[in-house]
Order: sequence, then C-alpha cells, then structure tokens
Amino acid sequence: MTVQTAISSETISDDDPYAWIGRVLTNFAIAEQAIGNLCFVLDLPISNGSLTSIAELRNRLRQSADRKCHALEKRIDRWNANRPFRHLLAHATVSCLTDASGGEVVVTRHLPRDASDVTPDRMWTGDERRELLRQAANDGRSIHDHVAGLLADPTRLAKLRHLP
Repeated sequence: MTVQTAISSETISDDDPYAWIGRVLTNFAIAEQAIGNLCFVLDLPISNGSLTSIAELRNRLRQSADRKCHALEKRIDRWNANRPFRHLLAHATVSCLTDASGGEVVVTRHLPRDASDVTPDRMWTGDERRELLRQAANDGRSIHDHVAGLLADPTRLAKLRHLP
C-alpha cells in the first residue's frame, strides 16, 4: 500500500529551494515507481533500472485501442519531457540570489557528466519553480492513478501484455 500526501503548488515556500527540489523529486519518483511497476507486471525487462523499457511500454500503450492507455502514454510523454529537470535538480548545487527587481531566484549549477555534456546552469524564478512543481505533482499523481487503474483490470493488462 502506498501512502501519498497531496502536495499543492500553493504551499511552496519561496525561501526554501531545497524543499521545492525535494517536492519535485518526490513527484518524479512517484511516477517512476508506477511506470517501473507496470513494466514489471507486463514482463518487460527492468534489469538496468525501472525505466529500461519505457520506450517499449509507451509503444504498447500507443498500440492499444484503449483510451485510458492513450491518456497514460500522453502523460508519460509530458513527464518524460521534464526528466532532464529531474536529473538537473538531483545533481545540482543550489544558490539563492536576488535579481535587480528584488525578487529571489534560485540558480542550479550542474557539473558536466563528460566533455560533451551541455547541461546548462539554470536560473529559476518563483513562477517557474511553482510551474515545475505543479506539472511534476500532476504528472506523478496522474501516472500513479492510471497505472493503478490498469493493474486493477486483468483484461486490459492481458491485452497490453500480448501487444508486439
């Protein structure tokens, strides 16, 4: 049984970037666990991590005739588009600065993984932080709920399991 706490983007404290990062990463993890669990139940390989077969999972969801599978695939698509932010936030150093208008910005700096890594430093305004948290919370909750619905429906799971 998974216990989830509702996280509202309205509760973010502009003066605590670490709490914001923690909330964003928690919501990414909720989605990642649900996706990994679905891959496991569908007998997709997870030997190199829970997202090893995410492309295969998304392909099966797209091939399905079920609207709920298509909705889950679209949500995973948006979640996947934000994954570089997850990587950045998980591995960045954080600084708080004040801009010319007196507003607080959070700067995330990331050391390159190799010579070709172009992960940029990033400045986050309060609005940008709230928006990323809102998207991460919505995606995490939605993916978790969609996967729970699929796992509760053996017929739908059987159809997904047998798609090429």
